[in-house]
Amino acid sequence: MKNFAHNKYIEIAEFSIHLFSEVAFELEEGYGPFEKTEDNFVADFKIECILNLPDEIPFEISEPIFEAENDAQKFYSIYRLESGLGIVIYNQQDINQIQQIAILDESFTSWKIYSAKYQDIHLPLKYPMGPILMHYITLKTNAVMMHASCAYDGTKARIFTGFSGAGKSTMSMIWSEAGNQIINDDRLIVRKMEDGFYVYNTPMYYQDIPKKAPLNSIYLISHSPENTINKLSGALAVSKVMAFSIQNNFDRQFINSRIDLFTDINNHVAIYELGFVPDKQVIQFVIANES
Repeated sequence: MKNFAHNKYIEIAEFSIHLFSEVAFELEEGYGPFEKTEDNFVADFKIECILNLPDEIPFEISEPIFEAENDAQKFYSIYRLESGLGIVIYNQQDINQIQQIAILDESFTSWKIYSAKYQDIHLPLKYPMGPILMHYITLKTNAVMMHASCAYDGTKARIFTGFSGAGKSTMSMIWSEAGNQIINDDRLIVRKMEDGFYVYNTPMYYQDIPKKAPLNSIYLISHSPENTINKLSGALAVSKVMAFSIQNNFDRQFINSRIDLFTDINNHVAIYELGFVPDKQVIQFVIANES
């Protein structure tokens, strides 16, 4: 392996990531608190960062296996390679331009990230590459990324998730004002460790220290004229929670591994539907009705 002059070391949800390049590069502000020194650093994932797009993108002529897009724009496309995956991320100011390309090996532990030179600064994890990387870090491990908020009272961590507008940020504010630590209010990683399930924050667009807490319960929330709670179990609990995990449903193997993981979570963590009135009384209601 070549010697690379520029290296950065980060740890997210206790996954160790080594980024290296022949030219200088930066990480966005939110990654700062997650950076580590090289001392005793053993990388779980290795990422070569290249400031230039490849001359040829052979996989782009084939049909993508997954596309992230809406009616207004295309965000990124995923292609199957002989061994691994190829990802094309588009410039959101001009979707005819490619912002970045990533090539992953079959294990997802070795990456090459190519960044277009039109960028003023070499940012290999420029959004949305960073969250995509985090998703694939979890995909072949006992971990999952979720769109959710999480409050930690020093003993128990409670995840609150639901559709957009369901009240995740509101719940974060209510529990925070009551003295709870907010692990994150948007993007979390849940990971199975030897002694149980833990929830971690991930780098955001702002700086926040890395956080970890033992997961006690998951709440599927919605606004309601009164506080109501219903404990879920079995396949219903698994399917409803999976709906709020971050996943690309293009591979049966990945889908089955997510089902197995959420089944395991359901066997160890209480899952509830919670209709709530957005005031501090919901805290005592939740605590009083946890089984």
